[in-house]
Formats: sequence, structure tokens, C-alpha cells
Amino acid sequence: MEYDVVVRNGVVVDGSGAPRFKADVAIKDRKVAALIDPGDSASASAAREIDASGLAIAPGFIDLHSHSDWVLPIADHGQILKPFLLQGATTFVGGNCGFSVAPVRRERQRMLDESGRLCAERKFDWEWDDVAGFAAHLKRQGLALNVAHLAGHGSIRLSVMGSDAGEPSAEQLRAMQAMVERAMADGAVGLSCGLGYFPGMIAKPAELAALARVAAAANGVLTSHLRAYSERSLFFDSRIPHNILAVREMANVAREAGVPLQVSHLIFVGRRTWKTVDDTIAEIERHKNDGVDIAFDTFPYTCGNTTIRVIFPAWAQTGLEGLLDSSDGWAKLCDGFQPLKTFIADSVQLMWAVKPELSHLEGKFFGQIADELKLDPIDAYLTVTRESGTRARVLNHLYSGDDFGDEHALQEAMKHPLNLFEMDTILTSHGHHNPASFGTYPRILGHYVREMNLLTLEDAVHKATGMAAKRMRLGARGLVRPGYAADLVIFNPETIGCAADSRTPTTAPTGIEHVMVNGTAVVAAGKWCGDGVMAGEWIGRET
Repeated sequence: MEYDVVVRNGVVVDGSGAPRFKADVAIKDRKVAALIDPGDSASASAAREIDASGLAIAPGFIDLHSHSDWVLPIADHGQILKPFLLQGATTFVGGNCGFSVAPVRRERQRMLDESGRLCAERKFDWEWDDVAGFAAHLKRQGLALNVAHLAGHGSIRLSVMGSDAGEPSAEQLRAMQAMVERAMADGAVGLSCGLGYFPGMIAKPAELAALARVAAAANGVLTSHLRAYSERSLFFDSRIPHNILAVREMANVAREAGVPLQVSHLIFVGRRTWKTVDDTIAEIERHKNDGVDIAFDTFPYTCGNTTIRVIFPAWAQTGLEGLLDSSDGWAKLCDGFQPLKTFIADSVQLMWAVKPELSHLEGKFFGQIADELKLDPIDAYLTVTRESGTRARVLNHLYSGDDFGDEHALQEAMKHPLNLFEMDTILTSHGHHNPASFGTYPRILGHYVREMNLLTLEDAVHKATGMAAKRMRLGARGLVRPGYAADLVIFNPETIGCAADSRTPTTAPTGIEHVMVNGTAVVAAGKWCGDGVMAGEWIGRET
């Protein structure tokens, strides 16, 4: 039979977690057409052949926690998101942490425009209000990689309630449920929550469960940025570690709603919190054993990107600009941040200052910024917050470990059977970058698999592909099998890796020889060849 492409002489790590095996992979019409025994290779011919001798053939990696739906609407998104493809990520799930570009009511689009500036490359024209319209826009424009979509609770709440910090009325709750129902009918894979951000932080469990039930009825999933990832927080008043209470809160929501729960980016923030890793995982296991369909995900770094607003208390989230312009407000914020002074100085790194005049501070920690501005670290933090219009982006450190090799909490989470891998990166063309944008999957397969033996190659690939596709209802993705999409990454297990870190984040990965999106090459023989290639697809929820 004549195929479009045949990948010969490689070892297939098929994404299922099963042992690797030798086979030639034949591709036709954007799909894997056949797995051919090497002894029968002469029976298969193709317009193009790839010699994968000494290489592993795996499904393209799936980032199940992305914020790049805020970049996709612009025509040149492929150039901006190029680092994803260079590291073998061919699919992502957008709309995480409660903020999605759809659905949105037209009268609230500009409000969403402002709230999404953290993740967006630049403002775009809103040509849609629902998920179907967003998908249609992307299909007309073209996609550089595959995308599935979560409807964001925060975006929906802002659409219905604006900046109202109260509880929804019965009518408002019904309106939000209707938006979730329509989003699911349009192919969204589930509902996301961001309980560390406004307005998610003020939403009570009953509200979340009411919306999650709608997603559950459509065979969707619930993902959640938890209310707390540290032992102590502003959200709970208890001696029990607050990150454990946050897991418990969302597990109870999932139980009540009858929905699968994906705990987003399970991190342990600050040294005091690292010791809670075993008890936190035990809490997750307890709910799993009690019938909750629960899993979690991690990224392989001890830092993560977020908004500069993330550590501000709920009472300051509405009207923050006014507080920063008021001497009384400034003093109150300074007083509240005193317990965080060391963390802010030593462990918070400015990624994007928004204001060009402050761009020379990007990449520096706030202790350094304070010295340069001749300010106290808290005053420096508040100054950058104010001058950026509260939109600056930061890279917080001491997430599940440190830069000096203490990674016990991170590794315990990474190797757990309920864990999946993801990137959680905000990638735009401006500012200092998150190293995860450039090296997540190569780092996992090089450092944690080959060098540390934390996981087998098969297990790591499974967590990044087949397990993710099944979890997020992506249908025929995530496996190297006949009939599945020909999203492939072909790499050298002996050399794959990435040295990108928070100080040199744009370091390119090594060992990745070929990347294909639906059978079309974007990396060939280790070289980028994806300029202008729009081979991606919109992935609706598997029904």
C-alpha cells in the first residue's frame, strides 16, 4: 500500500504505558494508518520516509493545562507558540484556571479583554461570544497545533455578574448554568475554576457544584486551581494545612456534582508546605477510594508563572488600583504583606512589567528590584503592581522545592500514579519567559527518566499523552495506533533533555528529531520547518 509517510526502524512508545516495541509507523490522510512489523517493511512504500534508527516514536505531548487560548485568536500565534512544538507538544487544552476566551457575553467582552491581558499577546477583535463561534474563528484562521477547550467559571461569572463580589441570585445562577450547558454542547471538554483569582476566590462550593453538575451531565471534566496551595493562606481558618482543606473542598464539590475532578498544578508553595506532600496525596487517595474520580497534574520545575495580583487578599481584589493610589490603602497592604516580605524579596521574579520604562527590571527578583529602586521589597512589589496597572506577570519560586536540589515534594507528586504532566505556562513574545515553555517534556524524559530513574520512559510518556487524552476526553489522540491522529514526536532517549531554567529560560531542548502535527512535519531532522504551517485541529469533546 502507498502511504504518505513511513517512519522506519524506530521503537514505539505508544502512550498507553505498555512496553515499547519495534514497528514501522505508516501515516496516511493525517492519521496513523498502520503499525508494520519491521520484517514486513518492504510491503509499505511512501512518498516520504523517515529513518528512526536509535529513536523512540511517541504520540505528540498533550499539555492539559494551558492558557494559550488567549494567544490563539491572532494570526501569528504559530510563531509565538513555536517553543511548544519544538519540545514536542502538539496539543493543548486551553481555558484553564477559570479564565477562557469563550463563552462570554458580548456586553462583557471588554471586561474580559482586561482580565485576560496577563495571558494575551495583544488585544484581538472578539468575533465570537460562544465556544462554537470561537472554534469557527480558529478554523477559518488556521491552527498551528491542536486545541481543546475548557469553559472558564471566572469568565462566565464576570459575564453574568460583572465585578459583583456577592453570591449569585437564582436567576444569575441559572444564567451561568445555561452558558456552561451551551459551551458543553459546542464541544468544550469541561469547566475550569480558578479559586486563587477573582472572581473564583469568592465563589462558594454550592455555586461551583451547581455549574459542575451541568458539565457532568455532558460527560465533561472539572478542573480547578485550588483555593490554597500553601500550609497557611487567607482562605481558611484552621490548624489543618490549608492546601489539604483546599483539596477536600473541591473533592466534595466533585462528589456532589458527580463530575471527574482534575486538580490543577498540584504545587507545594513555600518551604513550610513541602512537608505536607504525603498528607496531601493521602487526602487525594482517600477521596479516590471513596468514589471520587480525581487526579492531579504537575510541571517539572520549582517555579511557576502567575499574575502579580495573586498574593493580594480577596478584599483588595476589587478596587486594587484605588488602594494603591491611596496612602491609607498602601499602608494597609504593606502591613498585611509583612509576613511575606522574605518570600517577595527572594522568591518572586518579575517576568513582565507591562510598562516599557520598567522592562529593565524583567528577570530580576524583587530583592534586586528593591535595591535598584532604593525601596523596601514590599514597596517595590506594590510599586510594580501599581505602575503595571496591576497586570504584571511574575515567576514565583519555592514551588515544591528549590533551585538547590531539594525536590522531594515535587518528585513525590510527579511519580504518583494519579499524576499527569502539563506545562501551565503563559507564553507571549514579551517579557522574561517561563522555562516550562521551552523544556517541560524534554526535561521530564531526560532528567527525571534517564538520569534519575524516577519513572520509566513508558510511564512518563503515558502521563504526557494517552492518560491526558483519556482524562480530557480528546478521543483518538494520545496513542500511536491505527486510526489515531498522526501527532508524533520522534526523539533520542539517550540525548533528550533541556537545561532551561528561570535565569536562562529560552534554552532549546536537545534530542528531538522530528515532530508531526496530524502527519505534517514542523520539526525534521532536528530542524524547525514549521513556519506558516497550520496543520492543527480543533478538538471537540469525545461523546
